[in-house]
Amino acid sequence: MGTTRAAADISEEHGLICGFLIRGGAVTPVPWPGIADAMAQPDGLVWLHFNLVDVRARQWIEAMPTLPRGARQALLGQDSHFRLEPAGEGLTGVLADLHHRFDDPAGGLGQLRIYMEARLVITARRQPLMAVDQLRRSISQGLAPTGAVDLVAHLMFHLTDTVAAEVSELADDVDDVEDSLLADRLEDEGEKLGRIRRTSARLRRHLGPQRTALNVALSRMPGWCGTEDRSRLRQAIDRLEGVSQDLDLVQERARLLQDELSNRFSEATNRNLYVLSIVTTILLPVNLITGIFGMNVGGLPWSGHDAGFLWVCGVMLVTILVSLVVLHWRRLF
Repeated sequence: MGTTRAAADISEEHGLICGFLIRGGAVTPVPWPGIADAMAQPDGLVWLHFNLVDVRARQWIEAMPTLPRGARQALLGQDSHFRLEPAGEGLTGVLADLHHRFDDPAGGLGQLRIYMEARLVITARRQPLMAVDQLRRSISQGLAPTGAVDLVAHLMFHLTDTVAAEVSELADDVDDVEDSLLADRLEDEGEKLGRIRRTSARLRRHLGPQRTALNVALSRMPGWCGTEDRSRLRQAIDRLEGVSQDLDLVQERARLLQDELSNRFSEATNRNLYVLSIVTTILLPVNLITGIFGMNVGGLPWSGHDAGFLWVCGVMLVTILVSLVVLHWRRLF
C-alpha cells in the first residue's frame, strides 16, 4: 500500500510514474531524487517509467548523457510504428499496449516507448496503458524480474492476458449471436456482429506488428542477452501467437455469421417480393376489368341490367380462379 502511494506522489510531482531497483530478488522503490544513486549501483536492474506529458520527464530523458541518440528519439518522438531495434548496447523502439478503456471509440491502442540495456529499462507513455500498469502493480507486490529481457517478457505476458480477456469476451458475444441466429431471433444481431468485427480488426492491427517487432528483436539481441533471455522472449512471442490464433478464429466466425445473417435477410426480402409478385399477377386481370367498366362511355355490357354488378363481380372471380389455375399449373406457387 505504501509503495503504491509513493508511486502516485512521484507521478504527480515529477512525471516519474514509478521507479524500481530490483536486486537479489528484492524490489526497492526509486523516487525521483534517488534515480542517480539507483543507476550507480554495481548490480541489479533499474526500471524507470515516465509520463511524457510532464515536461520534466522529457527534459530528464533529453539530458541523460549515457542514452543513445536512437533511444532518445524513440522515447521522445512521435513515430507510432511498432518496432524494437538495436540502439547502442541495448534495444529501443515502440511497443503496443491497450488503453484502460479499450471499448471507448476514442481509446484502443496506445504506444509504449521503451529502451533497455543490461541493467536499465526506461519506458514512457503519454496516455494510461493497461499492461504496463499491471506490470507496475505486480512489481510493487513483489514480482522481481531477473533482467531487462525478463521484465519485457513479463510486460508481454500481461499484455497477452489483457488481449486474451478481450478475445474471450468477443468469443462469448459470437456464441450469443450464433444462438440467436439458430433460434431465428434476428433483432440487432447485425449491429452486434459489426461491433465484434470492428473490435477484432483493432486487436489484429495491434497483434500483427507486435509479433513482428518481437521476432525482429529476437534475431538481433545484444551481446549481453543470454540463452535464458532468448528463451524467455520466445515464450512471450509464443503466447502472443496463441492469442492471435484465437482472435483469427473469432474474426472468421463473426464474418461467417454476418454472411449467414445477410443471406437470411436476402431470403426474407426475396420471399416477400415473391408473394407480392403473385398477388400482383392475380389482381392484374381484376384491375383491367374494373378499369374497363369504369369508363364513362355508352355500350358497356350490363350497364342497364339490374344484376350488372353481380355479373361483373362474377367475371372478376372467374379471372381470379383462372389466374390461380395457370400459376399453379406453371408451379409458381
